[in-house]
Amino acid sequence: MSHRDATEFCRKLTDRERNAGRLPKGWAHRLPTDEQWEYACRAGTTTATAFGDQLSSTQANFNGDWPHHGAAKGPHLGKAVEVGSYRPNAWGIYDMHGNVGEFTATAGRHRGGSWYDSGRNCCSEIFIPDPPSPSEHVGFRVARVPSEEPGPSKP
Repeated sequence: MSHRDATEFCRKLTDRERNAGRLPKGWAHRLPTDEQWEYACRAGTTTATAFGDQLSSTQANFNGDWPHHGAAKGPHLGKAVEVGSYRPNAWGIYDMHGNVGEFTATAGRHRGGSWYDSGRNCCSEIFIPDPPSPSEHVGFRVARVPSEEPGPSKP
């Protein structure tokens, strides 16, 4: 998956849903901005993760040899797992920490860390440079947002 692939998917999804009448006028599917992604990840918290300032690989899928901020070492599964294999954040959103990193609207970096990363890279405020080529470590989440398309021009 590349950032370009993810952006193109969102464009095609928007077109398909508009054509089917399932997407209200003035709305679109996009990659979330960094701010939107972090807001959803934190789920109302101010800590390093949605689960507190420590992060163990029993809470999220990352390399358990490198837990965050004094958490106990844990398993390293060495691969992505099915969405929802770990508990969600307080807003019911799964896998914001670990599993696969997620592209945002900002090209060149992704958020959330992956099964390959350390616990620190899975923290809410951290972003990671994108790999030089498409990677199995990075995916994306779609946001439904107000469209930035211009309205009809007035004479």
